[in-house]
Amino acid sequence: MGKQIETFNSTICHLITAARSSATTAEKLDLLTTLAPQALAVKGCSLLLLDGENKKLIYAASHGLSERYLRKGLIEAEKSMPETTHGKVVKVKDAASDERLQFPELAQQEHIASIMGTPVTIRGTVAGSLRVYSRVSRDFSAAEENFLLTVAEVAGLILESGQMRRKESNALSQASIGLEKGHVLPVRDAVFAHQSEEEFAKLLDFYQIEWLYEPRSFPLKWEEGRITEMFTPDFYLPGLDLYIEVTTLKPELTRDKKRKVRRMHEVHPDVKIKLLARHEYDILLSKYGYGPLAGTKTRGAGQVLYSTERIQTRVRQLAEEISRGYEGQRPLLIGVMKGVFIFMADLMRYLTVPAEVDFMAISYYEVEKGGAVRVTKDLDINPEGRNVLLIEDIVDTGMTLSFILAYLRTRKPASLAVCTLFDKNVRRLADVELDYVGFAVPEEFIIGYGLDNREEYRNLPFVALLEHEQPPDQPPPNQQTE
Repeated sequence: MGKQIETFNSTICHLITAARSSATTAEKLDLLTTLAPQALAVKGCSLLLLDGENKKLIYAASHGLSERYLRKGLIEAEKSMPETTHGKVVKVKDAASDERLQFPELAQQEHIASIMGTPVTIRGTVAGSLRVYSRVSRDFSAAEENFLLTVAEVAGLILESGQMRRKESNALSQASIGLEKGHVLPVRDAVFAHQSEEEFAKLLDFYQIEWLYEPRSFPLKWEEGRITEMFTPDFYLPGLDLYIEVTTLKPELTRDKKRKVRRMHEVHPDVKIKLLARHEYDILLSKYGYGPLAGTKTRGAGQVLYSTERIQTRVRQLAEEISRGYEGQRPLLIGVMKGVFIFMADLMRYLTVPAEVDFMAISYYEVEKGGAVRVTKDLDINPEGRNVLLIEDIVDTGMTLSFILAYLRTRKPASLAVCTLFDKNVRRLADVELDYVGFAVPEEFIIGYGLDNREEYRNLPFVALLEHEQPPDQPPPNQQTE
């Protein structure tokens, strides 16, 4: 017992010293969740913080837990050891059968036998829960309980300090206590390291994609058991289970970011991460008329990628595939205005099954107005109970399509599938399923056959590259979004 108390005291002193240091909030919490389980001789530790509505628990830091376990889904505060968020200590001896756990079967798969959890408070208000996990069934002692309560107090002090020092780029974002209610972090509540991150956050807000800013750091290198290099991706999108690193920096720094992302794939192969490079980011903004490429003058159509004959042949083949898939049915074809109307008209003429057609429209992003995407023209035909086929001209990032599919599912169709003429999967962010695809297009900005650039070139009967008059020191534009 004396040796254990000595270890506890030493660990607390170490954590208090770290809490007073100039390290970032994320680094302090990573240290805390690493040292606490070592002192208790258990498998791992996690810090979970309440969201703005006090309904969900979000991982802010962890050690010793697998990615599968950490990504099991947003945790309901009232279904996962709820006493901790009401200010009480919870000890779970048998994690596989205890009703106070939301995911007992996953705890069993993770080889977690027992759990002890304590509340984490900031200025007297419960902000979340600190938990330790044991591989073996265990009765945690009073001394161990007191130790974890003290560690939780240090965690609260670190979080409070992080809120007061919003200037640090690793400040915890949505998970932090005191933010406005809602699952999407308002841009004004995060202090971004670069303007491009703020612009990207606004775009995510518009498409109602939940995001966390720099919520977690990943170890990349170790020496003699010590972590020597960490990587903190800019964004995590919980709904897409995807980390995003935005880079608009100098070439040498961009190369370092690429190296770290490659290292992430090696060390953490189960973590989905995407690097949004400078030219990709500029093209993304140019779609909405912003960024350095927005004012670039166009020369017109360049190299023809898909001739009129090739497009019509593929549209006819798609119609045959769709007709076979919907044989004996009367599908409802839905198009989202505007660019899809040419493809949709040709596709309809080649179908051999009876079909109905309807159109809807949604608002598009304007940085000055902010807000969220909304339906500006709803369907005239009720899709409830119908076999719906959504028709798209091009799918790129998938953010627009993801919103539309979520909206249509609320209308309770009997089935819902997607047909797109062009699939630009190289820049996919939202993981959307496509049932019928005409062409897998390269990483280029294309125009024609309904695809436009500032409302021009839709009328071209073929699809070609868009040629720009290149401004000085600017990489050529080569992408677009749906």
